[in-house]
Amino acid sequence: MKRRGNHVNPSPRGSRDIDAQTKGGGDDFRSISALPIQNLVDILSRLPFKTIFSCMCVCKKWKDLILAPEFAKLHHTRAPASLILRSHRHGRRRRPRSLCLLDLQASDICSPDAAVKLSPDFGFPTGNFEIVNTCNGLICIRHFHSPNDISILNPLVGEYITLPLTKKKHKSYVFSWFGHSPKTDEYKVIQFVQQPSKLEAEIHTLGKGTWTSIHGGALSPPIDMRCHNAFVGGCLHWIVNDPSKSEFIYCLEFGRELFQPVSAPPHLGPNDKDRTGDMMLGVLGGCLYFFDYPLGDSFDIWVMKQYGVQESWTKEFILKNPSTDIIWYWDLYRPISLLSNGEILMSHKSKAMVSYNPEDRSFRFLKIYGIQNFEANPYVPSFLSPRAIVKGENTGASNIHSR
Repeated sequence: MKRRGNHVNPSPRGSRDIDAQTKGGGDDFRSISALPIQNLVDILSRLPFKTIFSCMCVCKKWKDLILAPEFAKLHHTRAPASLILRSHRHGRRRRPRSLCLLDLQASDICSPDAAVKLSPDFGFPTGNFEIVNTCNGLICIRHFHSPNDISILNPLVGEYITLPLTKKKHKSYVFSWFGHSPKTDEYKVIQFVQQPSKLEAEIHTLGKGTWTSIHGGALSPPIDMRCHNAFVGGCLHWIVNDPSKSEFIYCLEFGRELFQPVSAPPHLGPNDKDRTGDMMLGVLGGCLYFFDYPLGDSFDIWVMKQYGVQESWTKEFILKNPSTDIIWYWDLYRPISLLSNGEILMSHKSKAMVSYNPEDRSFRFLKIYGIQNFEANPYVPSFLSPRAIVKGENTGASNIHSR
């Protein structure tokens, strides 16, 4: 008999029973419910997210506690790092794209228990979307056929919002990023429009209802538009290739909505401007990293251990190619996360996961259970409601259905 993978239905209507941990006995349940609210919230926030789904079905009181913004923030600080995987459509059958949550804290991330499939009904044609990036458990998605249509989704609570369309008519390529300002506690989406001689930018604050222009002056366009993982300290970072500027890295501070340069690793000089296409930014262990490909047989990963301090740039990892049988090109690998065993988890050609052991310089190609040909994005589970953020804006919502 074919084994079915893990699926999650956050809607209480989809659950027939209370989780085994909450069915032990009536007296035990009443004792737990009699706890002070702050104690109950503290206990619930420490549970695995699949158990929290079951707790939402216990009673209305527990469901309201879990869906409250205060609980979402507390749980998010304790939630383990994960990945959200979006499957690619491939083959003759052209199956719809799906989402899968991969638990990086699992003893074996290739096991069936580590991967949880989510089957969201977004409210628009299935499969015609891409993940822009993730932030605090929220996923920013953009429609393939209409790049100005942007939605913010939380697959764990089964809700999404659709941003209002900008009044500008963009005829050039548009790319967007999503982020959060810790200082103002605001979520924002920035949209860049590439013009022949300049880069225009406009930003939308969730809950404000309108788009506003950001004047970046002579800001150069990003050389690598895949910087969706380079969000640190309320700032989004990217690499630029402009011979007239000495800087390699720029960032947007979401709180003040300001563009500014960021100090690059000290080994870079003017001659390195010719090879910015071999560089990449991202986040490892909560720190900004600079992925450099200076030689034909290795990668260098520099880490800014203290954000904003150039002297804190450290060459933390040197990834050597152990075999000529492995195709070794910078565009095929992207570091995503540090695993608890010290290995570096990387995506490979959007088709597989690769684990690299810095000690013995060995590679392990990982096959994720139940999903093939996928795009991986860092993700920390959260029960934050997108609709609670906008508070009354025109939104859409849907449940996540089990398959």
